[in-house]
Amino acid sequence: MERFSVRIWLPDEPGMLAAVATRIASLRGNVVGLEVLERSEGIAVDELQVELPEAGLTDRLCRQLCTISGAGIEEVRPIPPDAEERGLQVISAAVSILETANASASLAALVGLTNDLFDVEWSALVDLESETSVQCVGEVPPLEWLLSFVTGSRAGGPMADTSGSGVMAGELSEAGLALCIGRTVAFRGREQRELDMLVRVADRMCRPLRGDRIPTGWGAQPRFLGS
Repeated sequence: MERFSVRIWLPDEPGMLAAVATRIASLRGNVVGLEVLERSEGIAVDELQVELPEAGLTDRLCRQLCTISGAGIEEVRPIPPDAEERGLQVISAAVSILETANASASLAALVGLTNDLFDVEWSALVDLESETSVQCVGEVPPLEWLLSFVTGSRAGGPMADTSGSGVMAGELSEAGLALCIGRTVAFRGREQRELDMLVRVADRMCRPLRGDRIPTGWGAQPRFLGS
């Protein structure tokens, strides 16, 4: 059996999940996991773990699911056989940050683990007090845009509805830092909560930076889009 993660939009109405399960069963598949990522304005964004008898059935699965009125597929990706359950992955990341030896190592762990956990295409750790970039991975937006996004995130604007956004930010308030990440696939409410938790753990580990700021030389050289 091949296992896949299927992220799907559905009307937030009774019977929708039963309709999904029926269509998966028609392909001899089975739903082995379900998590609601977001619910807003009559729409639910769910993430299903689906077992299919063979990998070549994914296209047929998407066509079947899209016959449900109001349904839409956001992402389908294979799940490695040895992959941990999502909740355990987040807990493991938090423990790894807590086990670091110092503030710089905590920041490095936060960035690296976040990049892997959320399958990001770029990430940027920025110093909000000096308005400078600490570390960038991939092709990131301009620093001014990142700072504006963090400011908007404080009001809940960028992540407020199910239209989703491919950018997400978590603020380390005590350290005066923010981690911004981006990818093509939209982030959802559950993922924002996961990032917030990891950032809070790293923020606690980075309390020594409150007075000293970031150690000189820490982090990679930034690369900004359009620069």
